[in-house]
Amino acid sequence: TINYYKKLGFKVLYNTDLRKIKKCFKNKTTVFTGQTGSGKSSLINKLDKTLNFEVNEISEALGRGKHTTRYTSLVPMYNGFVLDTPGFSDIDLSIYSKEQIRDSFVEFKNYNCPYKDCMHTKENECKVKKEVGIKILKSRYENYLKFIK
Repeated sequence: TINYYKKLGFKVLYNTDLRKIKKCFKNKTTVFTGQTGSGKSSLINKLDKTLNFEVNEISEALGRGKHTTRYTSLVPMYNGFVLDTPGFSDIDLSIYSKEQIRDSFVEFKNYNCPYKDCMHTKENECKVKKEVGIKILKSRYENYLKFIK
């Protein structure tokens, strides 16, 4: 799936490639945000051994870390700044229209549907739906469907 995101134009780095990650910080403020327990603080601690952000053990039930960060921290790092934020367990996309969400899935633009303003959900001849599992990552399309609900 990493190659999928690279083809879409996203910069994708492994959390083990610390040298490349450090280069991303230069002259920028970088925000670490994501799901609770996903390892944001742990990665920051690996990037700068002098930091000691609190981390918690892995939850066997969740298969990921437990919520630990309670406040936002801004730290200078590698000629830039890094912001560590508390994680979230839910995300509210209600401020966006369904069309805005659809249009944020850049890969959908590669397929010209015969329907004007196609939402790629029910339409029989939808080109996007036909590419799900072939050229469009199934999990990404499933997230799209969740987001527009």
